[in-house]
Amino acid sequence: MELAFVNVDFFTALAHGLLAFFSPCVIPLVPSFVALVLSEKGTKSFFRILGFFMGLSGTFSVLGAIGGSFGMLFDRTITRYIAGSLILAMGIVFLLQLQLFKVKVFNLYKFKSGGFLSGLIVGVGIGLIWIPCTSPILASILILASTKGTALKGAWLLFVYSMGISIPFLTVGGLVSRWFSKVTFGKPLWEKIVKIAAFLLLSTVGLLILFGIYL
Repeated sequence: MELAFVNVDFFTALAHGLLAFFSPCVIPLVPSFVALVLSEKGTKSFFRILGFFMGLSGTFSVLGAIGGSFGMLFDRTITRYIAGSLILAMGIVFLLQLQLFKVKVFNLYKFKSGGFLSGLIVGVGIGLIWIPCTSPILASILILASTKGTALKGAWLLFVYSMGISIPFLTVGGLVSRWFSKVTFGKPLWEKIVKIAAFLLLSTVGLLILFGIYL
C-alpha cells in the first residue's frame, strides 16, 4: 500500500528543513546570518528579505530538480531499494555527526547592504554554507526527491525543505540561537535531541521506502 497523500511529502520535506535549521554546526552562525539579512529598513528591507528567500529556495529547488530528474534513469523498484538504503545510511551519518563534503566559504559581508539583488546573493550564499553542516539531511531529501521521478516534483520537495529552514530563520532565528548557546549539559542536550530526532526521521522514511509503503 502506498501513501499517496501530498501532505506526506510536504510534512516530510518540512521536517527535514526544520532539522537542518537546528543542526548543531549551523545554530552558532544564525545570529550573524540574521543580522546580514535584516540589515536594511523599510521597503528596501522587504525586497532584501524577498531576495534572500528566493535565493535560498532557488538554490535547493535546483538541486531537487536535478535529483528528481536523476530518478527517471532507473526502474522504480531499483530506485526504491537504493533510496531506502541510502536514507537509512544518512540517518547513521547524521547521528555520528559526519560531514559528507565541504563547501568553500566566501565572504557574504560584502553584500551586507542593498535590496533584492544583494539579498538574492546572500540567500544563495547561505544556502551553500548550509550544505556541509546538514549534508546527511540534505542528501536524504535529495534521495527522496529522486524517487519522485520528475524534476518538478523534486524541485517542489526541496522548495518545501527550504521553507523549513527559512521560516524559523526569519522569525526566531537569533532568539533560538542565543538560547541554545546557554543550554549546556556536558555535551549540549539539544544537540543530542536533534541528532536522535534526525536519526529517527531518516530511519523511518528509509524503512517506509524500502518496504514500498512510502514512495
